[in-house]
Order: sequence, then C-alpha cells, then structure tokens
Amino acid sequence: MTMTKKSWPLIAAIAIALVGFVSVQAAEKGHAHKAPHGGVVQEADGVHAEFLIDKSGQPTLYLYDKSMKPLAGNDVEPRVMIKAKGQAATDETRVLKFSKEGWVFKGEPVQGLKDWDTAVVSIKLKDTPTNIRFSRHSDGHGH
Repeated sequence: MTMTKKSWPLIAAIAIALVGFVSVQAAEKGHAHKAPHGGVVQEADGVHAEFLIDKSGQPTLYLYDKSMKPLAGNDVEPRVMIKAKGQAATDETRVLKFSKEGWVFKGEPVQGLKDWDTAVVSIKLKDTPTNIRFSRHSDGHGH
C-alpha cells in the first residue's frame, strides 16, 4: 500500500492525538496521591492533607509536605465540619488535637456516625486561614 500526499495530514493528526492522550494519562498517574492511612488526600498551599474517620467515628488528619513526608504541626489546631450521610444525619464540628503518635491530629468521635459525605477542615497554613474539602467518594484529584 502506498501512501499518498493526502494521507499524511490524517496520519499526523492521529499521531498527535495519540501522543496527547498518552501524555494526559501519564500526568494523571503521576499526580495521584496515595493515602498512607487509607483516607482521602487533598492539597492546599503546598501541603497535602489526609483525612479519615474510623469505625468508632473518630476524625483523623495527617499533614504532609509536597513529597508526602509527615509534617510536624503541633502549633496548629484544625477544626473539621463533617456532613454525615443519611436521613437523620446532622453536621458535626470537632477540634482536632495534635498527637505525637505518628504526627497526627485526632478529634472526639462522632457518636452514631455510620457514613459521611463531606468534611471541611479549617486550618491555618503559612499564616493563611485555609479550608480543605474532603469527599468520602472522591477520586483524590479534587484540588
């Protein structure tokens, strides 16, 4: 089969489209953040935050640098507003206290919490008040 001059633009367009598709997939894979503790990871102001709520209803927050290395954050006191899921669910707010057990912030458990939809952590990062939104059903790319 011989290629005609008319075929070249079509072949070039297909090649460019394939290269663009592969580049986007590679960028997305490189951008994903693995949650070391099984929570949801978001980024704000160059800091990564991982949020989770365990089976007892206790909210937990981990802070990491850009390389996902734990940050010592004993000088901040984040607050979290949790939007529970279900008909009788109410919004709950908790102060997260620093714990030296793994450089983590933990709050008082939310009694009776079966499932949650959204949590908003309010924290001061780099002297700027910041809200970080977590969705339990997030794909981890919500920044």
